[in-house]
Amino acid sequence: MKKLSIIRAAIFLSVIFLFSCKDENKILPSATGRNSEIVVVANTGVWNGNIGVTIRKIFTEPDTILPQPEAKFSIINITRREFSNILKAHRNIVVIQIEKNKTECEISTETNLYSSPQTILYITGSDENQIVEAMEKRANKILDIFEQAELERISSGIKTLENSELRKQVENKYGYSIYLPQDYDLLGDKNEFIWLGLNTTKGTEGVFIYTYPYTDKSQLSLDALIAKRNEILQQYVLLDKEPQGSAYMTTTNYIEPSYGTIKINDDFFARIRGLWEIKNDYMGGPFVSYTTIDKEKNMIITFDGFVYAPSRTKRDLLKRIEGIILTAKPIKNQ
Repeated sequence: MKKLSIIRAAIFLSVIFLFSCKDENKILPSATGRNSEIVVVANTGVWNGNIGVTIRKIFTEPDTILPQPEAKFSIINITRREFSNILKAHRNIVVIQIEKNKTECEISTETNLYSSPQTILYITGSDENQIVEAMEKRANKILDIFEQAELERISSGIKTLENSELRKQVENKYGYSIYLPQDYDLLGDKNEFIWLGLNTTKGTEGVFIYTYPYTDKSQLSLDALIAKRNEILQQYVLLDKEPQGSAYMTTTNYIEPSYGTIKINDDFFARIRGLWEIKNDYMGGPFVSYTTIDKEKNMIITFDGFVYAPSRTKRDLLKRIEGIILTAKPIKNQ
């Protein structure tokens, strides 16, 4: 049913695709599809074989840094014939191609071919074994292509419908610009800490920003960043519960957060994904944080986003938070 509904929704675009060409000045339709959804173009025999097994293993592997297991991506298989008429406007596409004369498997990407924003990944090999071997070898890179594309789309969307007043407040306080959704409010602002987010009947989400003096690189280790995170949140993110100060946000210690570094523009960030909880209460959820050094001020600045959605899946909610954080830049780089 899901496949049929997507096909019907895309039929009206098929006439446009009949006339598509590689004209860089052409006006492209908006990309279709849900967040974190990938259309895989592979004929039935290919999909039911080891290639299909490998694709499902790569893209639907559970995201371990979530309270409940959720696949990294949702995938939909269509045949080459279906792809020739419809679904070309989908935001994320993987095309499997078997060409007998290939000496090695080729993996390439193309953007904004049939719609915008769009990412298409082509995997071309001579046979099943060659393609499977190449995909397994480059699984992380393949995932990164679509993860990055999703986050860039989210960031771009938020920039078009932002709360400019909140952005100005952050600029004045920290010298950084960050684009925040229109429905966000200022939920806390004290000393080095600010809390921006929204509360609804379905849950809560938000971004914390905080700074502290930089002394040496050891402050950017996982242990040091988690310790500082817990110190800041215990001070500023409290529940109204007696005795006062007994219930506060902290990092869950029964699961190891993931840690890595990423370069954004000219700055290196330490990125942490993990789970948070409320000490002495039953609330919890996922978080993602980005930390860098503000060299001009000799300060460390952290952008920390969280989600609380007890009755909902959280994969796409957390990606939205991460997309918000990735809009943050020093004002000098605007």
